[in-house]
Amino acid sequence: MRSDHVFSTSSLQAYLSLILLCGIALALSIQPSLRIAALHVSYFSYAPRLFHLTFVFLFGMFAVNRGAVIAANTSARILRLKLVFRFLEPIACGLLLLLPYFVFSRALLPDRIAGIFILVLYVAVSSLFFCLVSFRLELRGNRRRRGAFLLRYGLYAAFCLVPFGIGMSHRSLSVILSVSPIGLATRIIGGASAIDLSVGFLVPSIGILWLLTRLRRIDRRHHAI
Repeated sequence: MRSDHVFSTSSLQAYLSLILLCGIALALSIQPSLRIAALHVSYFSYAPRLFHLTFVFLFGMFAVNRGAVIAANTSARILRLKLVFRFLEPIACGLLLLLPYFVFSRALLPDRIAGIFILVLYVAVSSLFFCLVSFRLELRGNRRRRGAFLLRYGLYAAFCLVPFGIGMSHRSLSVILSVSPIGLATRIIGGASAIDLSVGFLVPSIGILWLLTRLRRIDRRHHAI
């Protein structure tokens, strides 16, 4: 069985890690009742949005991991459409496994139910983008016989943190905050504007189209050979 298959050992480990870490974030996001809080004083307090921010960040890392695994188990002559479906398979499965968490998280932010749906939709789109990026980096690393582990996770961290830092640095640059998955997640949970959503969805969408175009060129070269 391929290691990128949904029921392979590698995939199950990735899914279990995702469920466990998101579950911990969800548990920490639950505020204690007043009676329990009166009996036990906690020195730490966590915002209810902790789960949603953790989910966005961890699912992006999950997508980076799956993209690299798929690259290691994919023939160079695979059709582009079939490759896209192979990316969508773990993304859909991961979101489905986390569905109970999403349902429960509505209690944390009862006035942001539409925002949770938009957030899940954004994660699905951005995860496909990160899968493709990781796939390309891993293929290039394999051709050069170099590991791409640090490169793909470093780029993902930069994609999350650099736009976030720039957007937070000055109010006039706040729109750049939506380029970062974490930044857009904070906007969606807090009430994102149409511009925020447009920028947030547009960046990974353009990236997906560009990367799929590059894949088509690779397919053409292989068919020519």
